[in-house]
Amino acid sequence: MKNILLPTDFSQNSWEAIEYAINLFQDGECTFYLMHSYEPQVSAPSTAVTSKRANSVIMESIKNEATLGLQKVLKQINSLPLNENHTFKTIIANDYFTDAVETQVNELGIDAVILGTKGASGLKEITLGSNTANLIGKLSCPIIAVPTNVVLKDVKEIGFAVDFSIKSYDKGLDLLKDIATHYESKISVVHILNKHKELTAEMLSSKIELESYLKPVPTTFYNLTDVSVELGTRIFSESRQLDMMCVIAKKHGFFERLFNKSQSKSISHHAKVPLIIFNETDF
Repeated sequence: MKNILLPTDFSQNSWEAIEYAINLFQDGECTFYLMHSYEPQVSAPSTAVTSKRANSVIMESIKNEATLGLQKVLKQINSLPLNENHTFKTIIANDYFTDAVETQVNELGIDAVILGTKGASGLKEITLGSNTANLIGKLSCPIIAVPTNVVLKDVKEIGFAVDFSIKSYDKGLDLLKDIATHYESKISVVHILNKHKELTAEMLSSKIELESYLKPVPTTFYNLTDVSVELGTRIFSESRQLDMMCVIAKKHGFFERLFNKSQSKSISHHAKVPLIIFNETDF
């Protein structure tokens, strides 16, 4: 049984992410939590009682709209082929988005948060968006960011960009291994050699650990040299026409530039490939 959190703002991109999640876990027993959050209204100290009453009316109206929105999403879901292994529950959170997601992840034992993020076309970058970017590094579960216009057909090959700094992969990559096993996917691990032209002893040990952990999933390792992390990751994803890409988000080091929140919160990544973001603290 998996618990999947599906934040929604009722946009088309958000619906596409929900549909992708349902299809991704179509054969598994899952509880999907559809969550819509809206920010609390804060009154200025000088506001009168009338303003508080007005705020109360406004908040009640927002909550009613959220209820109707979630009912509409459920109606869309019910129009899809019935899956008796899937259960859907709704959540309305009067909280800031990041805090609302964190709360539900911790209270419900969420295994993955799946949400939409609008993508660009061609060789352009996609912007993860403030909601997705602000969640990176804060959750105790992976995030799957789904670009717009993505339709799940099959998951034949999954890319995984690594820097071989993780000493033990125990359970941290369970979602990746579960998906690869279910879809009989192969995993292509790419390491971009920036400073070192060959793996250090520590890196080699990490590689051996990863290879052992991923067994029996077919896994191939690739090294790229003389290319930036951003460009190398994007080229690898596009050239192999991957069905998914995975990274481990870290506060410092290899992926710092990929998730640089001071520079547009973007990642150089193929626009039509969902991105699984693991948290360094889970390893």
